[in-house]
Amino acid sequence: DRDRMQDRQPLIPHVIARLKFLRYKVFGRGPTREEWEKRLQRIVVPTVAESLRWIPKEGGSFIDVGANCGIYAENVLRQRPGARAWLFEPVREHYESCVARVRHASGVVLEHLALGEASGPTMIWKLKHNPGGNIIDEEIVARRRSFMHFRPEKIRLAVFDDYAREHAIRNVDFIKTDTDGYDSRVLNGMMGFLESCNPKPVILAELLNEATHPDFPGQLKVLESLYRLGYGRVDLTG
Repeated sequence: DRDRMQDRQPLIPHVIARLKFLRYKVFGRGPTREEWEKRLQRIVVPTVAESLRWIPKEGGSFIDVGANCGIYAENVLRQRPGARAWLFEPVREHYESCVARVRHASGVVLEHLALGEASGPTMIWKLKHNPGGNIIDEEIVARRRSFMHFRPEKIRLAVFDDYAREHAIRNVDFIKTDTDGYDSRVLNGMMGFLESCNPKPVILAELLNEATHPDFPGQLKVLESLYRLGYGRVDLTG
């Protein structure tokens, strides 16, 4: 009997976690749009402050990949009202909020697209509890599906190298990309553009650690490509 009880012990935490997940999936609710936007206003403060260091007050330009509902871009544009900007957001609800927020800013282009290293239709997986956690990488979704609730949405992917050629974008001052594990693919799709830029734009990107990213070697490969273009190697250990 004691042996049977010991065999059951590892199952108990799993069962409890599963019950909590099912309860949340059925009865839990995510934040309202107003609640999320209020939270995001606080979250973006340090990112905006860092970005403004690199975007000139006159004639500046930036790219925002994963623009969400436009609060980051709105705050940057408040300090850099004449800046040119290209915003990319694939989730329709967030894109529409983004349009409503910054559509009157001159020099701003809004695209209902995701960026990556290939073009065409794909799926994004939206987290119920976190409107900022929208994931394209299916392996990341698979790893989290047992304890997170995702809702799928069909989206379109584009490669920025192609986009830049089509829209005659030759240089920018700053690139911010925050795409929940897809950033290395975003940057890989920008390599041709980045190689032609002189001077190189500053890049602020979200990177995942080895335990979290299913293609950590691929992420490192993209960083090595940036170093070959002349970007500085910075030790972020710890």
